[in-house]
Amino acid sequence: MLDPNGPLPPAVYWRRRVVALGAVLLAMILLGWGLVALAGGVLKSRGAQGPPPGPPVAVAADAAPPQCADQAMRVVAEVARPDFRVGDRVGMSIVVTNAGDRACLRDTNRVLRELTVTTPAGKHVWSSNDCYSESTNEQPLLQPGQSVRNDVQWSGQMSTPDCTAQGRAPAGDYQVVARNAALNSAPTPFRLTS
Repeated sequence: MLDPNGPLPPAVYWRRRVVALGAVLLAMILLGWGLVALAGGVLKSRGAQGPPPGPPVAVAADAAPPQCADQAMRVVAEVARPDFRVGDRVGMSIVVTNAGDRACLRDTNRVLRELTVTTPAGKHVWSSNDCYSESTNEQPLLQPGQSVRNDVQWSGQMSTPDCTAQGRAPAGDYQVVARNAALNSAPTPFRLTS
């Protein structure tokens, strides 16, 4: 095995053996270098990612959205039309709108919302809460720009906060203001005609 036999001179066989052995050694060196480079790259990429993430933070499935702050809300009083005849039912509405930039809950409980009719000088004529004190559980989730509307029909009868009837409102100019909790709308004018 150490002594080459064949038709060619022994030096040829020795050169071939040296070349083959060199090629095997070079292949092993390249393979080892490739494995080291690959392992180093994996370690670098793991190091660049930082530490592994911690356990997930549990969020309660029943966590309620926040309550709407007054600053994010808009309250408007609307009337069905600008003129009504004395004795007609006057259609009016309170419209509460989320004017903020995120969804929230707004308490629109029946005792927290109110429509109040006054004269232009501010004299109390009627309120939707004068003869009503029943509480309700109304907390709608309002998306940004979304409104909740409550409609009321006023019979034209005047009243006082203690629910004393005052007769029918005469012809003249009136205004209605809507309230939700501490928020009041601008007055909306309308007229009763004879």
